[in-house]
Amino acid sequence: MESCFLRRVSILFLIRSKKNRNYPAISPQPCCNVPVSFKIIECNQVSFTQAWIGVGLLPVILFISRTMSMNKNYLIRIVLLLALLTGTFAATAPAYAMEGAAPFLPAIIVIRSTTFWDATFNGTVNADRIEQWSLQLEDTSSFSVTVTTLSGDLIPSIYFLDSSEAEISSAVGVSSETVLTFTDLPAGDYYVRVQPVSGGGTYSMTIRQTDDPVVDPDAVIVLDPALVDVGESSTATVFLNNIPAEGYASAEFSCTYDPLLVEISNITQLGLFGTDPAMVIHGPLDGSFIFAIAGSNGQRATVDGAAFNFTMTGLQVGEATIICDVRASNGNSLVDLGSNQSTLTIAEPQGVVDGTVLASKAVTVTLYNLDTTVAGTTTTDVNGYFSLTAPAGSYTIVASAVGFLDAQGSPTVTSGATTTMETVSLLAGDIDGNDVIDEFDAMTIGINYGLADPDAADLNNDGVFDVLDLELLAANYREAGALNWQ
Repeated sequence: MESCFLRRVSILFLIRSKKNRNYPAISPQPCCNVPVSFKIIECNQVSFTQAWIGVGLLPVILFISRTMSMNKNYLIRIVLLLALLTGTFAATAPAYAMEGAAPFLPAIIVIRSTTFWDATFNGTVNADRIEQWSLQLEDTSSFSVTVTTLSGDLIPSIYFLDSSEAEISSAVGVSSETVLTFTDLPAGDYYVRVQPVSGGGTYSMTIRQTDDPVVDPDAVIVLDPALVDVGESSTATVFLNNIPAEGYASAEFSCTYDPLLVEISNITQLGLFGTDPAMVIHGPLDGSFIFAIAGSNGQRATVDGAAFNFTMTGLQVGEATIICDVRASNGNSLVDLGSNQSTLTIAEPQGVVDGTVLASKAVTVTLYNLDTTVAGTTTTDVNGYFSLTAPAGSYTIVASAVGFLDAQGSPTVTSGATTTMETVSLLAGDIDGNDVIDEFDAMTIGINYGLADPDAADLNNDGVFDVLDLELLAANYREAGALNWQ
């Protein structure tokens, strides 16, 4: 099939030359179902350059045909030759984007140094679109990937894949932001796939480095327990942490404490510097001691752990702080590991007082110091039992309930022992709280008969004032003062 350009040139030539030849007139015909004047652009078969070359040479062709009296066959050959030349030397037709083109390629993130961390990348996903980003790590890295919805109703999920697109880890989103973290991921090629749990929209993806900072070596003192009574002991253990790869050949611990509060004893190495290390213990004396240790026969402390421990015994009430300055040697020089401290709380020896108090209501038991300040308070359980802890000494104990006469005793609490009070039943009827059960208490029941307020008048705790409450009051009528509680 001849080209549109050739058809147009032929048409123009025949129209121009029919005055001198007896050729029939030919009307312009559409090419590829579009008008001739737009054919070059719409059909994209020849360029404007080709068309103008052909049209510009038409006068030359006519001149040659008139001069040489050229017959029809020669003329047609010349036209065909010109068409061939314009098709060969003219510019190529422009390219157009067509539907069905290759799909969009995933973006590539190349992590070459820490300057690329915290970069943010944007994308779009929905039910018909999933985006996959390639990620190249040149070193072992710890990092987080955060995908945050920017627009739409997107709930994003993150899938982390290896180079063969096998899943390594994933985070299924529950909100507009999803985070996936990694620790010490080896160098290699990976993919980050972002797809919706639901909805769709645009998102931002941030890759942030989370490598832990380098931690300097140090020493820590741990007390077990950290609270003791006077005369009791705690074990203090000194640990070396973040020991460097080359290890320590030796270490020196210079410790101080308050000798009025604690006594130090039993200083013992714990094997951190290998078997049969060389040791020096200076003191304890006047609130200080030195513990020095060196691994024998080339042995070193190469892993974190406990270097030594000692016993701290409480001498009197207070807070005793133990401080240790630590230096360690890598074999060539001493490195200052700083100072570390820990505090032992020394309390009065504690004892327990317990017992059972019976009443139709909950009972409050209060322990008073001799100066009437409160040493402790508690409430009985459903069976009336209570237990209070207090330093050794003498106390006043009071059991009370609303609408009842109190019970009062004077227990002595012994350190490390339990003092048990006798079981006591509180007497019902002291509604007005004046330590006497009398007609005024009975009058309160009468005035509020059938009601439920005040609570003090509900002696049997059934929620209403009636003859049953009056009966309990009558059983203790004219009783006064607190019951003697042994």
